[in-house]
Amino acid sequence: MEMENKTRVTIMYAIALVAFILGLLFNYFKIGSPHFQTFGSVGNWLIYLGFVGLIIATVRLIFVSKKKTTDERMEFVATKALRISFLSLIIGAFIIMIIDGIKTITIPYHMFMSYLVCGLLLIYIIAYKILLKFY
Repeated sequence: MEMENKTRVTIMYAIALVAFILGLLFNYFKIGSPHFQTFGSVGNWLIYLGFVGLIIATVRLIFVSKKKTTDERMEFVATKALRISFLSLIIGAFIIMIIDGIKTITIPYHMFMSYLVCGLLLIYIIAYKILLKFY
């Protein structure tokens, strides 16, 4: 059963608002490590997550007003692009393990994961656009 766009946006607003309020509460009661990677604490991270969620929900409400239809071709292309992304993750992890065995990778973990996630999203988008032209 498909949810209406308005219902999705309402749920997104609720989740973002809960994350924002939890972040404020965490900061107020000093809960969370002060050495939490880039954001300083768990509360700051939740506030950031809440702001990003509110921005995404607002953009979705403004720009995605009409109902989108997907056909089998688009679902097929999306599945193929997801398969390519997953295979590139497995191959990339294997190559990284070999490189790390030869010479230790000294990049911080949070930066490594950020680059990995961005790379996978980029691979998915490129694979989707290329496969969409062929199918």
